[in-house]
Amino acid sequence: MADAADGKIICQIDGARTHSIQVHLRDNHPDWTIERYQKEYPDAPILSEKATQALAQSRAAKAQSAAGAGGIVTNAKKHYLHEVFGFGDARAARSSIGNPIEIQVILDADDEAQPYVQQVDPDYVFNIDLVKKVIIGFEINKPVYLWGFHGTGKTTVLEQVCARTGRPFSRVQHTINTEEAHILGQYVVRTKFVEEEVLNPTGEKVKIVKPQTVTEFQLGPLPMAMLHGWVYCADEYDFAMPSVTAVYQPVLEGKPLVIKDAPPEFRVIKPHPDFRFCATGNTNGVGDETGLYQGTLIQNAANYSRFPIVEEVEYMEAATEELILVSKTGIDKPTAGKIVKFAKSVRDAFKEGKISMTVSPRELINSADLGMYFGGDWKQGLKLSFANRLSRVDKKTVEEFAQRVFG
Repeated sequence: MADAADGKIICQIDGARTHSIQVHLRDNHPDWTIERYQKEYPDAPILSEKATQALAQSRAAKAQSAAGAGGIVTNAKKHYLHEVFGFGDARAARSSIGNPIEIQVILDADDEAQPYVQQVDPDYVFNIDLVKKVIIGFEINKPVYLWGFHGTGKTTVLEQVCARTGRPFSRVQHTINTEEAHILGQYVVRTKFVEEEVLNPTGEKVKIVKPQTVTEFQLGPLPMAMLHGWVYCADEYDFAMPSVTAVYQPVLEGKPLVIKDAPPEFRVIKPHPDFRFCATGNTNGVGDETGLYQGTLIQNAANYSRFPIVEEVEYMEAATEELILVSKTGIDKPTAGKIVKFAKSVRDAFKEGKISMTVSPRELINSADLGMYFGGDWKQGLKLSFANRLSRVDKKTVEEFAQRVFG
């Protein structure tokens, strides 16, 4: 248990307060090993929070020194891109002269990173060209910004690239209410329980646990990702206030992050060699040109100029979209083809200004799932997942598209 005044933990052997049980054992109980201590007291902490964070910083600094600026830590191995992503002999998965492309795969993420290691989706259908652009950003440590219509797979491709390459992936949603403190960290007040020795009425020493309130600095998701070498995904980037996204600018330049309100040990956060930055949005920072994405803001051009890799993610080709529907829902290929044909009609009408809403692969997947539940009534699935959200005029138009496709 931690002491409210100094943030230390209590040694279960002698009740002394320390930041590190291992150091305390070395100096005061040389006959004890850390393994023995953990076996005897399995629920007792061995490092205070301050020591844990300081250790993470130390490890990051050592790794950076060993690997060199922008390098890769030693728990990585070279693999070929076409093997990692299961692209087989696809020509697009190789270099311009036809050679296999070597990429880094991170091995054995530590315990701190485990919650951020993504599960591989075996049914995910990759856009090879988009994967290569994301991989280039990760390989040469250049921030990547993906933007486009909803449901085009911007965030998912980043997540699945991280899953296949073993990179922990920390995703942070942005809204107009996002503040610097939500990203960088802040002081928090919380209750800690302190163990004390007191004399009972008979004069015997007994241990009691007392709650005490303490204030401490809690690191935000960005410095945590920088310290541990995770991929940081700033999701819905164009929903945040430009004054808030400005905190990312030194990080986008590859420089340390300075948290001016943090205690000295956390004031300057140097990026771990494996740290990567990426972001997604529905616009490219110049505002919403479609009227679909209320809440997005015109962003600072200087901020966006710091993204060396910017890519608009468009809806995929019909054949690829059919494969996704088949793999995700289990419907037959002819039906998937009809649903994709319906989607093309909707998207063409949207581009021509005839309707005010387009349809995403996410909605098509939902419509296929619902259509199966309704015994193959695909029009009902499309109505529930998409058409019912439209204006009456647009709804009538897309229902006519569905009638032409499905009869």
